[in-house]
Amino acid sequence: MSARARALARIVVALLALAALGGSLASGFAIRVVAPGESLGSIANAYNVSVATLRAANDLESSWIYPGDVLQIPLGEALGGVAQAAPEPPPGFRVHTLAEGETLSEVTSRHGVGIEALVGANPDLSSLDRLPVGVELLIPPGDGLVVTLAPGDDLVSVVDAYGLEPAQVARANGLRSPLDVRPNMLLWLPGVRPDSALERLAAVRARENRYIWPVHGRITSYFGRRNLGMGTSSFHRGLDVAAPWGTAVVAARAGTVTFAGWSAAGYGYLVKVRHMGNEETWYAHFSRIFVGVGEYVEQGEVIGAIGSTGLSTGPHLHLELHKRGVAYDPLGELR
Repeated sequence: MSARARALARIVVALLALAALGGSLASGFAIRVVAPGESLGSIANAYNVSVATLRAANDLESSWIYPGDVLQIPLGEALGGVAQAAPEPPPGFRVHTLAEGETLSEVTSRHGVGIEALVGANPDLSSLDRLPVGVELLIPPGDGLVVTLAPGDDLVSVVDAYGLEPAQVARANGLRSPLDVRPNMLLWLPGVRPDSALERLAAVRARENRYIWPVHGRITSYFGRRNLGMGTSSFHRGLDVAAPWGTAVVAARAGTVTFAGWSAAGYGYLVKVRHMGNEETWYAHFSRIFVGVGEYVEQGEVIGAIGSTGLSTGPHLHLELHKRGVAYDPLGELR
C-alpha cells in the first residue's frame, strides 16, 4: 500500500474540551495525541507551557511519553499551539463524552456496540484503559473503519485500497455527488476490520498494565523476611496467593517460556516466563502445566493450575518477579 493510502488510516481525535466553570478558558484544556518523534519538551514549547505544567496536568510520574498517548494542555496557561477542531462524524454516528470513572466496556455495553466497532470508529485511540475524562468517542452504527480523507485523495482510490464497492461506501456516507467529498472529512468504511489499531492498542495495553494478577485469592505470605517459628526466619522472594486446587493461573505478562517442569529447589512444578527488559516471572507449586519451553504466551493466557507440589503446605501460587536476575516484590507491579 502506498504512503498516501496508509495516510488514510489516520483520524483526527485531538478535540477541544472546555470546562464549564463560568465559561472561562482558564478552566479548559486542549487534548493532543502524541505523534512519533515528539517529546514532552517539544509539546510544551509548542504550547508555550512548562514541562512541569504538563506533567502535573496529566499525572505523569516522569517525562517519558509515547506515540498515541493523549495529553491535556491547560488552556489557561497555553499561549501557543492550535487545538484542531473535530470534523463532523459520518451519518448515523453518535458522540459519547467519556465521564469520570467510565470504562470503554461500559460505553460499548451502553450503546450496544462491540469493542472492535468502537476502535474502528476511533482508530487513533491512545489506550483501551486509560483515557482522560472528556474524550469524545464516535459511536458507529456497526462494524467498520473510519478514515480521514487527506488533501488530494478521491473516493475511488480510498475504496479500492480497502477492496470495497464505491456505491456501498457512498450510501454509507450519504454522498450524492463528487462535490460532497472534501479534504479532512471522515469516511466510514463498513465491514473493514481495524487490524492495525487493534494491534497497536494491544501493545499499549501490555505496556500500561505491565503485570496483571495471575490468579485472584487470599495473600498468605508477602515478599520479604518472614518468621518460620522456633526462632528461625528466612527471606521470602515472592508472593503467595491461596486459591482452590486446579484454579487456572494466567501469565502476568506476555513473554517466552524458559522453564516448564519439576524443580528440585522446592518449587514443585514450576513455570518461568521471560519478558522484555530482561525480566522474568516464576509460577510455582502447580498441579498441572499447560505450556512448554520456547512457547510464546500472551498476557492473560492460562499457563498452569493451582496445586501444592514441592515444599508447600496447601494449594497456592508462589509468584516471583526477577529483574536482571534479582528478585523484586511483585505486589507493587501487579495491576
